[in-house]
Amino acid sequence: MLQNLHVKNLALIDEVEITFDEHLNILTGETGAGKSVLIGSIESALGKKISKDMIRPGAKEAVIELLFWIEDQKLIKEIEALDLEVEDGQIFIKRVINEKRSINKINDSTVTLNTLREVSRHLFDLHGQQEHQVLLKEKNHLSMMDHFLPENARYSLEQCKNLAGEYHEISTKIKEISIDDQQRLREMDFLKHEISEIENANLVKGEDEELETVYQKIVHSRDIIISCQAARMLTGYEEETSIGNQLSESIRRMQEISHLDPQISEFYEQLLSVEDLLNGFHQELTTYMENMEFDEQTYQEVEERLNVINSLKDKYGPSIEDVTAYGQKAEKRYNMLCDAEHEIEILKNEQERIRERYLKEAKNLSEQRCKVAKTLGSNITKALEDLNFLDVRFEIEVTKKDQISADGMDQIRFMISTNPGLPMRPVQEVASGGELSRIMLALKSVAAQADGVDTLIFDEIDTGISGETANRVAKKMAVISKDHQVIAITHLPQIAAMADSHYFIRKQTDQKNTQTMIRKLNESESLKEISRMISGDQWSETSMEHAKEMKSLADETKLY
Repeated sequence: MLQNLHVKNLALIDEVEITFDEHLNILTGETGAGKSVLIGSIESALGKKISKDMIRPGAKEAVIELLFWIEDQKLIKEIEALDLEVEDGQIFIKRVINEKRSINKINDSTVTLNTLREVSRHLFDLHGQQEHQVLLKEKNHLSMMDHFLPENARYSLEQCKNLAGEYHEISTKIKEISIDDQQRLREMDFLKHEISEIENANLVKGEDEELETVYQKIVHSRDIIISCQAARMLTGYEEETSIGNQLSESIRRMQEISHLDPQISEFYEQLLSVEDLLNGFHQELTTYMENMEFDEQTYQEVEERLNVINSLKDKYGPSIEDVTAYGQKAEKRYNMLCDAEHEIEILKNEQERIRERYLKEAKNLSEQRCKVAKTLGSNITKALEDLNFLDVRFEIEVTKKDQISADGMDQIRFMISTNPGLPMRPVQEVASGGELSRIMLALKSVAAQADGVDTLIFDEIDTGISGETANRVAKKMAVISKDHQVIAITHLPQIAAMADSHYFIRKQTDQKNTQTMIRKLNESESLKEISRMISGDQWSETSMEHAKEMKSLADETKLY
């Protein structure tokens, strides 16, 4: 469960800290007070991208911290498998967002956004304000249903993904080889020319770099010789003012007095060492200059060889290694085209073996999906009845696709009938916005019983509902919260009345700043807030009586 949320310098939030309780945590407040920013901060801390514009004006960075506590040993092992340590069942997540980058940490280990998302998948399930819209796209129905697959079916799904990839890769190879004879002969002739050009060059790794060094020396030999001659003259003995002559005179002077003081004797020895270094420098410089003599033939040979190498690099790759690799690939393609019919036969045989394995896994996956569809359809129908869908029928239609695809050969479609006598129709063709929200809540409630996620977060799941339907949604959330921690933003008093812990969010403004504040309400304060929600900001004794009645009914409901 989520124990603590700390947010600093995010949008309207200067600094907020909330300690959540078990079961049903309700957040209420006026429109625009910052309720959704809090939910957004949880999403951001757990891997959702966040704009740097969300940093509070005047602040250098925004900070979001979450503290989770988990007991499930299986879940702990899954998280530790991501090379993260879980100490005493606690997971501390910190995300710092500044103008340049974001820093993500889990239990003091710096992690990537992908790792953050993977961990969040284990810790909570969040239903945002527009998430029910995913029901409108039929392509999402398959992945939503696959969430309920057992482990053996998940293995088949993974196999289908891998085998479909191999199957389509071979299809691409067959298509590349299956060309008419005239086109094949043209390509073979072109490949033969490329292979021959690369082979005849007899390329050697690193050869281009060595030749380039020699070429630069040849091209700039005149400048090099002039500078070397000047350096030899300035440091030699030819000129009276040269360093060599000056050094010799210094040695003679120090030698005359070296016997007078031991320290002067040391200076004298140092000068002798300098003279040895200078003489060594002269010998090496002279040898270098003698070796700088290049004839015209050497220059032409180096230039021509570099032209050959650079021409190949321009055609086939930026380096000699790339050119060699291209030649090997071209040779492989040439050999394949030489015996195209045989190669196609080999590929088709291999593709057929992959297809047979794929069909076996796809069949097993389909059988599992049909079982899950039947059970899930029944469970969702029951959940929808709890949410005030009268005479509702919900089914998951499983049909076959012709093509081999990564997710198997099934096509999944959610079907619903909301009135007696009406035929089953696709959810996206029938349901209104409020109905979509309830269908998604039904899915979440069923999923909560099937997976190991402790915390469910709902951001205004009650959009578009009222009256008895609101009562039913409130009861359903209370039922879910018996076995799970639920954190929900709501604008309906029926749901707020069900709260085990009630938090009020408000916007505070002075002459300089506007900021979001939050605090946990006691029983009396919670009643006043529910009263406000009933009456629309105008508190009255009548609305307070309604709030008390609503709270009393909620308490009775939670006893069952």
